[in-house]
Amino acid sequence: MSKQRPETPPQPAAGEKKPAPAPAPEAKPKPAKPAKPKTPSPWPWGPFARVLVSMLVAFHLVAVFVSPWHLQLSSSVVPMIEPGGTPLNSQGQPIPIEQLDPQQYPPQLPVIPIALAKYLHHYANLVFVNHGYNFFSPDPTASHLIKYEIYNAANEKIAEGRFPDRREQWPRLFYHRHMMLVEQSRDQATSGIGWENKIAEYLIKKHDGEWAKLTMVRHHLLTPQQVKDGMRIDAPSTYENLGEFQHRLPPRPSEPAPAGGTP
Repeated sequence: MSKQRPETPPQPAAGEKKPAPAPAPEAKPKPAKPAKPKTPSPWPWGPFARVLVSMLVAFHLVAVFVSPWHLQLSSSVVPMIEPGGTPLNSQGQPIPIEQLDPQQYPPQLPVIPIALAKYLHHYANLVFVNHGYNFFSPDPTASHLIKYEIYNAANEKIAEGRFPDRREQWPRLFYHRHMMLVEQSRDQATSGIGWENKIAEYLIKKHDGEWAKLTMVRHHLLTPQQVKDGMRIDAPSTYENLGEFQHRLPPRPSEPAPAGGTP
């Protein structure tokens, strides 16, 4: 059985134009996608600002830790002696006090805080992080206070007291400021600038006196043995007078003489 050939479409006669193809249906426009809301960046600052702020924060933290660490490095501390204990030699044997030579036992001070404190001193003083934390455990040290006596022109005592004093300085922050005032007045870096004169003049004017006598007092901590013996922390034997200072107000300027020709 022979295959049938498909019928060919009729061809236009010669000279006739081919019919134009039917136009294709217009494509429907795609709907516009809704704009996605912009999520805020978790890093609103640029990399330069972040690096700069991070360096400043790190610098401040170094000053916060180095300043009190440097204050703890006291050359008067003899190694191998526990608080209230007996000094020991390298073999762990007790050394009699009369035979103890501090020159043979120089304190071993760390290098890092000593090197950094020299460059951080001014910044630490500006932001006031150089006061140290000696009055906190685990290594508290002796505290200090100033006793004062105010006298009038007849050398009669008209007022006396001390600071810091919890009975007079309240609230706690006010007491703390007086405590730090006393501690900073002992700083060798600020010696010779007249702290004691300013303190004395303020007290003289406050009590309407003529001169004042200030006494620097050191309050020692109790040794472990004294605590076991029941000794009071404010026992009179725990106070040591370090020195006295007297200050008198400068003479008041006399009244100016009348100008010539006035009656």
